[in-house]
Amino acid sequence: MNKMAVIEQALDAAMPVLQGKVLILRGAKVNGVDATVQLGWQGRDLGPFAVQVRPVEHNSLLWYRMEKEPKGPQQLKEPKRSQWLLITSYVPPNLALECQRTGINFLDTAGNVHLDLPGVHVFITGKPRPKAPRTPSDQSALRKASTLRVIFALLTVEGLAQQPVRAIAEAAGAALGSASNAIEELAALGFIAGEARQRRLANRETLQREWARQYPISLRGKLKPQRYTPVQSDWQESSLLTDEPEVALGGEVAAAAITGYINPASACIYSWMERGQLLRKHRLRPDPDGPVEVLDAFWRRADQEDATVRVPAAAPLLLVYADLMASNEGRSVEVAGMVLERLKNGA
Repeated sequence: MNKMAVIEQALDAAMPVLQGKVLILRGAKVNGVDATVQLGWQGRDLGPFAVQVRPVEHNSLLWYRMEKEPKGPQQLKEPKRSQWLLITSYVPPNLALECQRTGINFLDTAGNVHLDLPGVHVFITGKPRPKAPRTPSDQSALRKASTLRVIFALLTVEGLAQQPVRAIAEAAGAALGSASNAIEELAALGFIAGEARQRRLANRETLQREWARQYPISLRGKLKPQRYTPVQSDWQESSLLTDEPEVALGGEVAAAAITGYINPASACIYSWMERGQLLRKHRLRPDPDGPVEVLDAFWRRADQEDATVRVPAAAPLLLVYADLMASNEGRSVEVAGMVLERLKNGA
């Protein structure tokens, strides 16, 4: 049981009635206490609660009820019995009634609550057991195009992991259900830690490398990649690369702009513009051996409200890195290492 996740989920579930935050989370129990939380009710501060996190079954309440006050060195001031709080995944109705009868205060992750304090009595029961989290046995989830979209958004949009799932879905261009499933799968694989307000990415560098490895396999082909040749002879002077705000540069042409280390042999372009309009505007003709490859952009433009933008910008570093690695060309792989270093350093 991930105790921090259970505490955060229970506090979130109780939000319509209570306001709570974690004051102290202990790596190991001290005097029987897993954490200390602060609770409020109708604008009233109910004071800190000493929390024990454990599963609740038919026999566990008796043990909990009979447990004596903490022993040993008094690293914490012992709470009054009423200030102890049991936090657990789920308390079924029959055991909730038992808690009410015997004076055990609790919160669970479904939103069931019992608090019996001087001047305060809150008792909510009957909310159904939350669905068990999905636990994939391998990383097959990372081979889904929708999950790759969500991962890309989480890795490239600052603070997005702490936003509601609906905001994550919108940023990723994914359906709400797909985004929700992706977050569950990433949490099960250890790439997301915490719940809701405290959600954060974990093992970030591993996730970046895995995304770059899976991108050409599961997502790139869905972006309608096609090669073209500009009507003008010098493709590097095409207005598509020099004066088009509706595109972003990927691959070698982006790496050249970022590092100045490589002379691009071809151009990779991600476009938000409708393909036919793009071809007409920049006079591109289909050519399987052409030097310009165009793909549909799959992320939200950060500058889409900025009317001052008039030249193409490089795609996010993660995507540039993935493009370079997918080429399997020695010079591209070499410069990919430089891009990866910038990515690690947040450049």
